[in-house]
Amino acid sequence: MNVAFGNPKGDPKAIDWERVRKQCLNIPDEFGELAIALGADAALIKAAVTQLKWVASKVVSDVNVKQVRDGLSDIHVFAYGAHHIMGVDADQDMDAVVEGVMTRFIKDPDDKVATIALHEAKGVTEVYFEGDYPTMVMKSLRDQPDAPKGKFLKSASYTDTVFREI
Repeated sequence: MNVAFGNPKGDPKAIDWERVRKQCLNIPDEFGELAIALGADAALIKAAVTQLKWVASKVVSDVNVKQVRDGLSDIHVFAYGAHHIMGVDADQDMDAVVEGVMTRFIKDPDDKVATIALHEAKGVTEVYFEGDYPTMVMKSLRDQPDAPKGKFLKSASYTDTVFREI
């Protein structure tokens, strides 16, 4: 999935901390979605996530690579623990999520035509493409309705994640 998204594997001897920070700043958004799904007040969670991301983006000290690795690992431990408590196979859920994410890409010329039409109907008319089939992406060329400049626009063939029944 990372290769398809154009995320090259990093070099542990020369870590690009700006890329790592940018990636990790997605975690509060995902936690916010989780908290809302667990029944929390959506408005309060969204405000808290915005504040947390702002605070977390302010670099005030040197990076502690061991603590970064520990924190990321702890996130995995608690997430997999929650799956365990629910009695759900976390690896199967992860496979389902990756499968769903991969449907965001434009897979062939017909899908490209349909994706252009889908987003034009929403007022997004200035776009550009990166990559090749079946992992081509369409992005917004400038700020447009619900499509800020550079936003990855889902393909017309996109499908929501389908989880195994429990």
